[in-house]
Amino acid sequence: MLNKINEQIIKKLNDLHLTISTCESMTGGAVASNLVLVEHASNSFLGSLVTYHANAKKKFAKVSQETIDKFGTVSKECAREMARGCQNGFKSDIAISVTGNASVSNPIEGQPSGMAYVCIALFDKLYDFQFVSKYTNRVDTINQCVAFVLNNLWDIIKDLKR
Repeated sequence: MLNKINEQIIKKLNDLHLTISTCESMTGGAVASNLVLVEHASNSFLGSLVTYHANAKKKFAKVSQETIDKFGTVSKECAREMARGCQNGFKSDIAISVTGNASVSNPIEGQPSGMAYVCIALFDKLYDFQFVSKYTNRVDTINQCVAFVLNNLWDIIKDLKR
């Protein structure tokens, strides 16, 4: 559990009758996993995609080949399309996407190790974030990214009213 922030998020979503879905690459479903640890998450959590490979991003998250060719899979533009594809596919109020490079030694598409792009779609608005890990190992990088995502989600929704 991430300092109970996942509990605060699920409670807020349930109180407001909002739904959420995730589309994850670098975090491999860890954001979704942290949300579903919470009792009654099923009232708001609709589902998750893990689109690790570019082909999965295209097929399931509806990321365009043009975006992949022009910006790469580790990009703000890809994260935005992943979030919108997830939101549209699940018909959720909120969708979170994460795409990045958790490798400790290998840059991907010119992007440094430990870097990710996050997009949170809330209704028709997109919130973009860039994450850079301070860690040098894969597990800590992913865990830190999950905390980063959930903290940013909480900052966006904590004052929402319906």
